[in-house]
Amino acid sequence: MTRPQHIAALVLLIAINRVPPVMAEPYSARAKDVGMHLKCMCKGCDMTAGGCAHPGGAFSGPCETAKGELQQVDEMLNKGMSEQQIIDAFVSQYGTVVYVEPPKHGFGLVAWLMPIVYAIVGLALVMFIVRKWYFNRPVMQPTSGPSVPNEALERARAQAARETED
Repeated sequence: MTRPQHIAALVLLIAINRVPPVMAEPYSARAKDVGMHLKCMCKGCDMTAGGCAHPGGAFSGPCETAKGELQQVDEMLNKGMSEQQIIDAFVSQYGTVVYVEPPKHGFGLVAWLMPIVYAIVGLALVMFIVRKWYFNRPVMQPTSGPSVPNEALERARAQAARETED
């Protein structure tokens, strides 16, 4: 090999080592979309199975539990199950803790309505307190003069007159 061939081989080896290997995910993009509605059950994070990333530390990326859940979702999708059927299957397997957000029917509807109820009650309470303060404020009545006793006022006038004569 000539010198230019050595340099080209060296550059090629460096370039190959710099490019990270591309690993194919063991699940489909559709499984990841459905996984965004399911909680990662690894108990090490509080993320969705489709978005599990375990940020920080030496490990960053979807955990093995999330990968397993997404593979399971992919298998269910291949069997022709709908998204809701898959979510229901996970709820029957893990319980309602697998929900990322509560369902919009039944008892889960309470979780959606409570923030609205709290906002209305809070606004009514603020209006009640402000109204109470407004109508119970002390009324200032105008006075016709100082509330100083007459003899003290006469002494002060006499002293002022004496001091201004000079």
